[in-house]
Amino acid sequence: MNPWSVFWQQGHSTTFGDWFKQGYDGAVAVWWQAALAESPENATVIELGCGNCSLLPEMVKSGSGGTYIGVDVARVSASEIAKQGLVNSGIELVLHSETPAENVPESDAVAELVASVFGIEYSDLDRSVPEAARLLKPGGRFYALLHHDDSIVTRMSKRAISEFDDADIRKTIDSLAAINSERDRLADLSELKNSQKAEQGRETINAMAQKYLSDTNPQTANATMFEFMTQALKFFKMMGSNSEQRTGFINSLETEHRASHERFKQMVSVAFDDGDIEKLKARFENAGFGDIAVQQVHTGDEILGWSLQASRL
Repeated sequence: MNPWSVFWQQGHSTTFGDWFKQGYDGAVAVWWQAALAESPENATVIELGCGNCSLLPEMVKSGSGGTYIGVDVARVSASEIAKQGLVNSGIELVLHSETPAENVPESDAVAELVASVFGIEYSDLDRSVPEAARLLKPGGRFYALLHHDDSIVTRMSKRAISEFDDADIRKTIDSLAAINSERDRLADLSELKNSQKAEQGRETINAMAQKYLSDTNPQTANATMFEFMTQALKFFKMMGSNSEQRTGFINSLETEHRASHERFKQMVSVAFDDGDIEKLKARFENAGFGDIAVQQVHTGDEILGWSLQASRL
């Protein structure tokens, strides 16, 4: 399964998960509010790499009306946050799930605004940039926030990749599976403590918990494995649940953490340095864009990403 499908199916409203539970705020919201303010009322807005319709909540708040078209190659749906106020907003929602940015099923020159927040860079830019041009009306605007190679997002992603311990995750999953198997075999839960196999699994998990949960210093702790072990320990609260629920928990635990590892690697791989940005600007020029402007966006003292704006000639 697409690693981003795993993420979006958990119901997140933005790329940053629990960091922005209620939709984007701060620097991202300011950027998007400015883009909406420059667009006409009742505009057609297309978000490429939309996730669970991450830019829709602010569009609803703006009272602009119009049409929001979300496009994402992952399996996505409108989050609960995105749907709040939508019925009375005058906005029509169109969502193209499992649809690449390189091939959007909409007519030519349909949109006044095409936008992307950490999305379009995951596509084949030689195809998705011309596709964005095709979708825009003459004079229409393209707005994007793009990953920066020295942003806080990229640096945190690199740290997460370095912290990911495949061997210890495997030991933990195997130990949970062993305990789960013994729980299925034994009719009485109280007999589990007499199972050598279950006790060996429990001892392994206790050792992993000690290894990764004892250090709570944000500067030195292994945050990735801390989160993994915190989730893994929730299994022991499920011992009274049925076999299907327990097995499903173990499988989802492994799926999510391997998917998160892949997401972090992707975030690092698509980040732009100065040279990459110059090549990207050339792509936009070749696709029929003008007035191309690129600058850094900051959150506090940290770089959040690149902002790119362009007009369809």
